[in-house]
Amino acid sequence: MAAIYTGGSASVLYGYEGATTFGTAASAITNIFGMNQKVTSLSLQTGQMPLNKLGQVEVSKFAYGQQQGSVNIGFVWDSEKSDKIFKAIFGAPSGTGQDIYPASSTKPYNGVEGSGSVSVTPSSPLSLTTQIHQVINHVVGSDTNTLLNRTLKGCIVQSLGLSTTIGETLNATVDMAFAREDTSSVVATSGFVEQTATANDQATQPYTFAHGELLSRTGGTSLAVIAEVQDIDINFATNAELLWGLGSHHASTVFRKILDVGGRFKTSSKNGELVQAVINQSLYDDGSKETLDEDTGVALKLVFENLASSATKSLTIELGGVSITDHSTSGIEPAEPIFEEINFKAKSARIVSDHT
Repeated sequence: MAAIYTGGSASVLYGYEGATTFGTAASAITNIFGMNQKVTSLSLQTGQMPLNKLGQVEVSKFAYGQQQGSVNIGFVWDSEKSDKIFKAIFGAPSGTGQDIYPASSTKPYNGVEGSGSVSVTPSSPLSLTTQIHQVINHVVGSDTNTLLNRTLKGCIVQSLGLSTTIGETLNATVDMAFAREDTSSVVATSGFVEQTATANDQATQPYTFAHGELLSRTGGTSLAVIAEVQDIDINFATNAELLWGLGSHHASTVFRKILDVGGRFKTSSKNGELVQAVINQSLYDDGSKETLDEDTGVALKLVFENLASSATKSLTIELGGVSITDHSTSGIEPAEPIFEEINFKAKSARIVSDHT
């Protein structure tokens, strides 16, 4: 009977392609997305077009147009390895011992009018090569496996989502479109799967809900912690799209649209500051209350710290120009806590990943 293989005999790795070599396999494909990686969906479309013929009701031939694929990766955010995916959105980071996105020397992050820079948020985003390895044959009694390698080239990050809730890890999802898939190769290799090789990155420590805090400035003179946050989601959408040209079934380049940063969080209802912020946005026509008050350019800050390691590692997401989309209240019931849920949009973002 043939063996039934599971995700326990598969792996996924990625590497960045060159800035001017879209769709050419990365020279090094060694990065992991994070811990507990999973390929939640993978599809490849051929652009099939049925052609019919007079005199019959059956399809006569098929033609094939644009070939494109999509892949979704889910993972738990890793304190040292996961932040590399931000490079696909903001470009190469700056910093020593920590990665700062976008590079702090080239772009303010406070949402000031005209502060954007195409050199940092490029119209042609950096693309990835993603490889998925799957064991298709294992020789019993030896360390020899036969691997099916699927190589996805010209992967562009269309959205990156981060979320956590009480008692959970910081989870992430990456949605990508890709331009082409190489002819699948079958190779023999020793050991388990490629991801376990010492040459490839290994996961370190996860962040959890207990490591996090959310701060905002809806009143007072500085950022203050929002207490009893129940759950939070933040999404970075590049709205990037593939672009085709005559002469090939495969996309030849990629372009991006406006960076869309938004999210939601749920917290216990305390002092009315959040709902007042929504009311203020509609009261002031001069724009003075267009967004939440900002402390040094930051209106909303999400911080995760990992204290379990020998040195403190942290992930900080600072959002500028934050506007509340809507405010809703639930749970106004006898002897039950009252919660408020906030949906928001931000003009800009700055990420600092400290993994010293």
